[in-house]
Amino acid sequence: MGRKAVIGKSKALYGRIILAAVLALTLTGCGANLLGGKDAKISSVIWQHRDQFVRIESQGRATTAPPANDHPVSLSAERIRNMLGSLDVQFEGEEKPMPVFTFKELEILGEVLSNGLTQAGPGEDVTFAIAGIHRELVSFAKDRSISTYRAFVENGQFNLIIGTLHETYVENTERRMYPLIPGSRKYTPPNPRRRITNWQIMPEAGLELKTIDGRERHDWLVLNTNPELWKSAMAENKEAKETAKDAFREASEVREESAQLEVEQQRMRSELQEMKQTIEQMKQTPAAGVSAPVAAPVAIPAPAAATGLEKIEQRLQILQQLKAKGLINDQEYRAKKQEILDSI
Repeated sequence: MGRKAVIGKSKALYGRIILAAVLALTLTGCGANLLGGKDAKISSVIWQHRDQFVRIESQGRATTAPPANDHPVSLSAERIRNMLGSLDVQFEGEEKPMPVFTFKELEILGEVLSNGLTQAGPGEDVTFAIAGIHRELVSFAKDRSISTYRAFVENGQFNLIIGTLHETYVENTERRMYPLIPGSRKYTPPNPRRRITNWQIMPEAGLELKTIDGRERHDWLVLNTNPELWKSAMAENKEAKETAKDAFREASEVREESAQLEVEQQRMRSELQEMKQTIEQMKQTPAAGVSAPVAAPVAIPAPAAATGLEKIEQRLQILQQLKAKGLINDQEYRAKKQEILDSI
């Protein structure tokens, strides 16, 4: 019995060693598959910054073997920026559509996507993940979000398959456990256990949604590469965004001016209260001198009287400023003025 127990323990230990070796191979030698999704083979990385990347990998999975891409293909950075910069998306619960890509994202993606399409082969796609602040112009929030995509050119059309769109970006995430998965040619039904935010790409001239087996894929965009279709749309989007930025800037200036006005009003109220206290003290001064009329000339010498007149002039000037700023009305102004004059 003892020998059997030892043999059983040895088998269990051997099984653990084999399992550990398989996991190690999966996480090291097959790391590209895990990062790029199942069956992905990454041939080169065009650009990478932390979790963000643009790389070339094998064509995404499909029900049937996908046709060869037109790669390598030449699309200028400007044309790519115009196409991607013209896309708007309407999210569930948002009042207005918002741009799919920010200008900062487009500045990065234009060159690197152009380079990727030039280097990719017929059986390869360009996949990318990019992070940015997408809701700043709508709700002025500062939360970053991340999106993943798969891009390729087929039959002269630019195809963009969206994996995730504007999802909350959590830095320092263990990507071996939670990889960023680009869009796929194969349709995957939504996970019922995961809350999905519904969104819809807005219609645009030169834009179509891919239809496969009678099902319209809202995540698979087919864009006409004719540059004339996108120049005007890109210009309109840029003007709309600049208008929104101007509105935000004006609102900030109004808030700042209101805050400054509030500070000024508070200062004037403090001065008014101090002036009232000083006037009350001046009213009590003659009463103190009544019990010693002989000593009055000594108690109030000429320099002190001059100083008192200067203070009264200052108080009258402050009172005039308060009236000019609308902090006191005419009746209050006349009453306080007479009160100050009576104290002389």
